[in-house]
Amino acid sequence: MKNYLAEAWDEFINLPICDAPSEFSGFLSALPAKRDGDCVLVDTRKLVIARRIMKLAGGLSTETREKVIPRYGNFLELDKSRGRALFRVQGGAYSEMNQRTFRKWAWFRGVWGGCGSLYLPRVGYYMSLRPPRGRDCEKRLSAILRSSGVNAGARSKRGRTEYMIRNLEDIVTVLAGMGFVRTSLMFEETAVLRSARGTANKLTNCDRANIGKALDAARLQMRLVDALDEKGLWDAISPQLAEVARTRREHPSASLGELGQILSKPVSKSTVKYRWKKLEAFLAGINTMKTKRG
Repeated sequence: MKNYLAEAWDEFINLPICDAPSEFSGFLSALPAKRDGDCVLVDTRKLVIARRIMKLAGGLSTETREKVIPRYGNFLELDKSRGRALFRVQGGAYSEMNQRTFRKWAWFRGVWGGCGSLYLPRVGYYMSLRPPRGRDCEKRLSAILRSSGVNAGARSKRGRTEYMIRNLEDIVTVLAGMGFVRTSLMFEETAVLRSARGTANKLTNCDRANIGKALDAARLQMRLVDALDEKGLWDAISPQLAEVARTRREHPSASLGELGQILSKPVSKSTVKYRWKKLEAFLAGINTMKTKRG
């Protein structure tokens, strides 16, 4: 099974920059941050995200970039041993970019990059987003999901609200909205394959169950035929019952439907089943009479 999260990150990294301020704002809204003098340190433990943020910074206008990136000090600090990256953003620009209104899906893409995950377990599908508590991010996130008709459950986890999307159509809607065309197509392809595999398994299990039932019925019927031999009762039953019993002996693995078609005058499965019940009742009556005499 493919690693769909890795596929999504790969597509994410290579998406064209179409609205750098909106997506950059989404990252700032979703990633952990702390004050450092006049600046704010934005922390991500995914180096893949650091690459995307650097691309976004390059896509900002000169005016916006001068507001965001400090004049002194490094904009990006990498700690590869811990898989961590710190971005230094000017405090004023950080507050401004978190308060402005941006294009919803570009902003959402940044939020998902900062606090989202995508999973494809053995059963089902789900996407999760866990934004920081105490910011407007939760309200914006929830509003975008509602306006897009996406059903997302919410639960509290480690002091933060986690949004869970489990419906495949909703996940594809979000992926397509963020521009993840390749990933959304892979999810839909997987859904088709899973559905086909599930149907095949059901049919196989059904066939196995039917075969098992047919064999059990055949064994019981063969015991009835043996009882007719042991007790010499062939002349005591009707020609129709005798024929179906003899045909079973000759074809021990045939189904009831097949048995009915082999008879000299073919009959339906239900008719064969009815004749076996009569034969079973006849033998049960013989046994009861012997018990009473004894």
